[in-house]
Amino acid sequence: MPLYLHDGFDLDRFSKFVSPRKDFVVQDHHSYFVFTPSDHQQSASQHTGNVQGGVSTSLNTVADQLRRNLIVGEWSCSLTSESLNNEKDPNQAQRTFCEAQMNVYSNTTAGWAFWGASEFPSHIYI
Repeated sequence: MPLYLHDGFDLDRFSKFVSPRKDFVVQDHHSYFVFTPSDHQQSASQHTGNVQGGVSTSLNTVADQLRRNLIVGEWSCSLTSESLNNEKDPNQAQRTFCEAQMNVYSNTTAGWAFWGASEFPSHIYI
C-alpha cells in the first residue's frame, strides 16, 4: 500500500525523507495560483510562463530526486479576477494556463489529480 505525504505546498519539505526510501512512499504536491498576494498581482500570462519555466524546473528536479515518486495531487485552472483583468482574451488566457499546467504535470511527475470543486467563488473556472 503506498503512503502519500502532502508536502504542505513546499516541494523541499519531505524530499530528503522520501528520496532514499525503497518502499512505496510518494510525495504529494498541490499547485494553486490564487491564495497569495503575489498570485493576485501576476497576470494569467505571467502565471503560465511561471508554470512552463520555474514550476516545471522545480518539479522536474524534485521528481528526479524522488525517483519520480512525486504527484501533483491537486491543481485547478483557477485564477483571480485580477490575474485575468488585463488579458486581451481572459477565457483563452485561462485555457492556456490550464493546458500549460496539464502538460507540465504530465511530463514532470508520476501523475496528477484535477480539483474541480467550486470552492473559490471569487475566481473564474473553465
